[in-house]
Amino acid sequence: MKAIYVVSLLTIGYLINSASAGIIGHGGPIAIELEEHSPPQYEFHYSVHDSHTGDVKDQFEHRHGDYVTGRYSLIEPDGQRRVVEYNADPLLGFTAQVHRESPVIRQLPIHH
Repeated sequence: MKAIYVVSLLTIGYLINSASAGIIGHGGPIAIELEEHSPPQYEFHYSVHDSHTGDVKDQFEHRHGDYVTGRYSLIEPDGQRRVVEYNADPLLGFTAQVHRESPVIRQLPIHH
């Protein structure tokens, strides 16, 4: 019986020492600091019209949180204008609609 009593005292002493040294936690509440951020927002637009190189394009995009809408267009080598309108959101992911416009051909006046 004496041996059990001594082992119990040693175990209790170890636990008290460990708790005061910070090895065993007290089980109290832990404060976690969360940073709050506003949802990401931006909007931009740009365009290029270089008649020397034939580089003609533009783009517009708007984002509010997880929702993005945008549109871009460019003149392809065959003269057609490609227009892409797109959306992205958490429910549907990225979706895009692409259409092409035939080149506008102007008829020059004929002088006789």
